[in-house]
Amino acid sequence: MNKIAERAGSLGLFATANALAAAKIDPNAAPRDARLMEPVAKDVKRILGQMARRGSDPKLVRALWTKLEHRPLERALVAVDVLAQAIWSSRDPLYAELRAAAETLGDARPTDGAPGVDLNAHPATALIERHVPDRQQSSSVELFAQAYEQDLGAFHELHRRGDDLLAKPATRDSIHAFARLAALARLPSLASVYFDWLMRVLDVRTVGIDLCEALFDAGVPQKLPGDAVQPRDVPEPVQRDVAEYCLYRAHLSVGDSDTANALLMQNLPQRPRWIGAPSLRLDVVRAHLGILYDHADVPLARVEAACEEESLWRYGAKVRAIVGAALAPARALELFHAHLAGFGNDFESTLAVVSLVPEPVKRDVARVMCREAFYLPHEPAPWKILGALFGVGDEINDEIDARLRDQSV
Repeated sequence: MNKIAERAGSLGLFATANALAAAKIDPNAAPRDARLMEPVAKDVKRILGQMARRGSDPKLVRALWTKLEHRPLERALVAVDVLAQAIWSSRDPLYAELRAAAETLGDARPTDGAPGVDLNAHPATALIERHVPDRQQSSSVELFAQAYEQDLGAFHELHRRGDDLLAKPATRDSIHAFARLAALARLPSLASVYFDWLMRVLDVRTVGIDLCEALFDAGVPQKLPGDAVQPRDVPEPVQRDVAEYCLYRAHLSVGDSDTANALLMQNLPQRPRWIGAPSLRLDVVRAHLGILYDHADVPLARVEAACEEESLWRYGAKVRAIVGAALAPARALELFHAHLAGFGNDFESTLAVVSLVPEPVKRDVARVMCREAFYLPHEPAPWKILGALFGVGDEINDEIDARLRDQSV
């Protein structure tokens, strides 16, 4: 049995281990990535930054869990996300704690096996009032110290008291940045509750697009509040483009690319000339659908320009890798690596790249996936890609999907 199969067996993925046991795969054949073995950071924000690359690495989750010791709501939201997206050994001491924390959400806990709380039924304010210990007896000094650590309960109590700290742009920007970092760390439940609180309590409407992106990336657009993005939230010249972008992304995020493409083909001829050329954001989703449905008329340079403008845009980097694989095979590995290094493993984009690139590049991607499965065995995507490459995809997919469902419901 090879090292990759042994890793699968250690997680109890026995069908996966057996399927890959005879495969000639070597985790050391790909270039090394020091970030996969980087020591766990001490600061919450740096831990989240490491999770952007490594996902819900149990070492990182343990460190984050300790930092959130007196914050039951944040712990519960983290638990929902990591149980839905990462493979955990039932023997891991933290596994039972994660399950117990997720259960504390009661009827707000997702029942669909996916991350993300339904913000229509359970807005951030209701979650805080129900799951955060009362802070009315806390002194202002205590609350300020907790707010410095981005404690939602502290923010909510300071707002109740009418403290002017929350009126300061720097404070609001800090909360917004923390929520974006949580989204990059693939903690969409946690991130979306922060975004929702900013929108509904502080009326910071500019975070609506980031909220949409977080839940689009998680594949749960139905959990977005109905008023996530309103016309007044964006400049008038781009209102139509933002509305179209969100429409196409919502369908794409649940795997309904046919509807997304049909709507795009319907809307493009009806675009008024006075609006001008599509925005970069809209062109990125057009580029994605163009590759999927063979009407690619958005050049790679346009997608790269969008990624330069928004360097922390996960979806943009994903589309850049897919478009590069189709239109610039010589750069395919470079752009695939850029997405992987910046945003971690993603099954859909990697599968698309593998299906589009020539055989030599496909072998390079396979080597990278061997490395990823060995160093990040909790990540479902590398296992599923290896299954597809070695002709055992159905067997591996079924086992991993069943494991994630059992963990998260």
